[in-house]
Amino acid sequence: MKLRSPARLLALLVPVALTACVAPQTRVPQVDDTRAQEETRKQREMVINEYVQSYRRLQGVASRIVVSGRELCGDKVAPYYGFTAWTQENFGKEWRDVVAAGFGIDTTPTVASVAPGSVAYQAGMKEGDIVRSVNGWIPSIGKDTIARFNEKIAAEGKLGVPVEFTVQRGTEEIKLSMMPEQACDFSVDLSPDDVKNAYADGSRIVIYKGMMEFFRSDEEVALVVSHELAHNAMKHIDAQQTNSTVGGIAGLLLDIAAALGGVNTGGDFSRAGSAIGAGVYSVDFEKEADYVGLYFMALANYDISDAPNFWRRMATTNSKAITMKSTHPTTPERFLGLETAVGEIKQKIEHGELLRPELGEIQTSKTTPEQPQVIPH
Repeated sequence: MKLRSPARLLALLVPVALTACVAPQTRVPQVDDTRAQEETRKQREMVINEYVQSYRRLQGVASRIVVSGRELCGDKVAPYYGFTAWTQENFGKEWRDVVAAGFGIDTTPTVASVAPGSVAYQAGMKEGDIVRSVNGWIPSIGKDTIARFNEKIAAEGKLGVPVEFTVQRGTEEIKLSMMPEQACDFSVDLSPDDVKNAYADGSRIVIYKGMMEFFRSDEEVALVVSHELAHNAMKHIDAQQTNSTVGGIAGLLLDIAAALGGVNTGGDFSRAGSAIGAGVYSVDFEKEADYVGLYFMALANYDISDAPNFWRRMATTNSKAITMKSTHPTTPERFLGLETAVGEIKQKIEHGELLRPELGEIQTSKTTPEQPQVIPH
C-alpha cells in the first residue's frame, strides 16, 4: 500500500478538524471593503501627520545644538542650512499616495522641515517648498535623488559664497539666497518605530518615534540628542571598533593555540574576544556622553536644570536599570553624574567662563556586557 506524504495527510485532516472549532455566538457587524479601504487611508494619514510633526520638532531642537556646539565637534563640521528635503523615495510604496496628497511630496525634493532661526528660515524657505534648482543645477529624478541633492548643496556650501535656490510655492517660483553656516556634520534622523530608543553610529544620530512620544519637553529632546551627538563628537564608536578589533586579535590567538592542540574552535574565541573588547570602557563612554552632552545642551541655551530627573523617569520604564550595570551606568549613577555636571556648568555660566568640558584622565570601569539596558545609549 502506498503511504500518503505528511503534507497531503495534513491537507486532508485540517479541514475536517476545523469543522469542530467553536464559532462566535453573536452576529457581528459586517465591514464593507470600500469603507475599510477608506479607513485604512485615514489611519495612514494620521500616522504620517504625527510622524511629520515629530520630525519637525526633532529637527528644530537638533538645529540649535549642532550649530551652537560646532566647536566641540572638532573637524567634523560642514555647511549647514537648517532645512531638510524629502521625495516619495523616503517612504514605502504604501505610503506614497498619502504623502503626495497631504504634503505634496513626489519625485522632486520637497522641503520637509525648516528649523526656526536657521539660515533657511531667515532666507524665507517654507515647509512644502519644491526645490527646482540649486545654483542653476536641476535635481535629477529617480533613485537616490535626496542623497545626490544633499551632496550637491553640501558641495555648493563649501564655495564660500551664497547659494541660490529656486523653489516653487504653489504656482509661484521664488528665488532664495542663503549663506550656510558651519555646524556639526552629523545628520539627525527619526525612526518610525514605536520604541523608546536612540543611538549614534559615528556619522548620524537616530531618535525613535517612541522616544519622541516619551519626551515631555524640548529640553528632554535636547538632552538625548546632545548625548548621542557627544558619542559621535568624542568618537566613541571608532574607539569601540578599535577595542573590538583588539579583543578579536586576542581571541584569534587563542583559536590558533587551540588549533595547534588539535581543537577546532570554529572562531569562538575570536568572536568572544571581539564582544568583550567592544564592551571595554562602554560604561565610561556613556558617562562621558552624559557629561559632554550636557555641554552641548547648555551651549544651545537649553535649560539643563532638570536634566538629571530625566533618568528618574527612564527608571520607571526599566526598573532593572536602577541597579543593573552592563553596557550603561545605572540610572542613579546617571542622575548623580548629571547633577554634578549641572552644578559645574552653571558655575561656569555664572562666572562667565568658556563652556568646555574638563579634560582629564578617565576613571575607568571596564565592563563586559551582560544584558542591554533601556536606551538612550
